[in-house]
Amino acid sequence: ILHLHMSLKNHLNRILLAAIIIVAAFLRFYHFFELPFMWDELSALHRLHFSSFSELIEKGVKPDGHPAGVQVFLYYWVRLFGDAEWVVKLPFNLMGLASIYIFYLITCIWFSEKSGLIAAAFMASLQFFVLYSSIARPYVSGLFLSLMMVYYWSRYMFRIPARKHLIGFIIFAALSAYNHHFSLLFAAMVGFTGLLIIKKNQVKEYVLS
Repeated sequence: ILHLHMSLKNHLNRILLAAIIIVAAFLRFYHFFELPFMWDELSALHRLHFSSFSELIEKGVKPDGHPAGVQVFLYYWVRLFGDAEWVVKLPFNLMGLASIYIFYLITCIWFSEKSGLIAAAFMASLQFFVLYSSIARPYVSGLFLSLMMVYYWSRYMFRIPARKHLIGFIIFAALSAYNHHFSLLFAAMVGFTGLLIIKKNQVKEYVLS
């Protein structure tokens, strides 16, 4: 009976999470093909029209002052798929959607599945997250990359201290650093926080990471 109860509970949680993701997708893709560029996006697109990668860095990245990650991504994305509004915004919107699921997983590790569902519901529906998901700038990408970093960090700290989780933490911490100054600062904060709670037998490889 207990096994059946747990199975039904898990099934219900999956249904609720799916419903939250569907609502989030509706909110983020409502009139998606009609959304115009914001000035910040137009500024970034204006700094993409260069003939080489080195010219992009010199004239497209350095004058702006942000880390190069998003500008480099947009440079290749636009070259491959074009610069229509929905094309440029699409990967950021998808990162905003994926962030909800990653946030759910993190909250399940830290607290419980019920907390994860509540957290996912808030992130799915709050205007702040919906708005920035549709803007092709380093904000929702910073959210996604930072959450991925925290997910792997949490798995390493609180679940199974496998090296694959530590490698995931390293990769997404580096990507966060290349995304924006604030996500770089957050990566540093998470890394140093780990030193306060790390187990003795994990200290060496964690410090090296």
